[in-house]
Amino acid sequence: MGIIFSEYYFYLNAFIDDKDEQGKYIHKYGYPAIFRLDRIKSYKKVGEKFQIPYASRFEEGEFRKRIQFMYPGKLMNLQLKYYGNNPEPILDRLLTAKIVNQKADETVIEAEVYGKGIVMWLLSQGSNIEVIKLDSLRQEMKQKLLEMLERY
Repeated sequence: MGIIFSEYYFYLNAFIDDKDEQGKYIHKYGYPAIFRLDRIKSYKKVGEKFQIPYASRFEEGEFRKRIQFMYPGKLMNLQLKYYGNNPEPILDRLLTAKIVNQKADETVIEAEVYGKGIVMWLLSQGSNIEVIKLDSLRQEMKQKLLEMLERY
């Protein structure tokens, strides 16, 4: 879909496809895979061409707004609570973020993001962040925190 530069590396963004019963290619996942170019050891030309309609083209800017640390995953809408008096760093990092509700030391924020990288980023925020919605993301955060606690 495209080659982008981020956080010191070049990445290849591509959909992983399978052939259906009629021999037509279909996306295996609803989101692109991300490969660091310097880690690709070999490739094989398949001699097939494909065409992407302009309306379905890869839009790097829109992709970058929703990805953290170049870790892919499903596109999801999350809601989090930021404990502090200045939510600007959250809004700067999560480019699709919008403030839903704000009090003196607590802000509710919604954002659309891709999967796994957001977990890493949320964990880096320590006790300043609480995931409110998606329940599955909230449970994943709890599980990661329990695993972390066991290490200490």
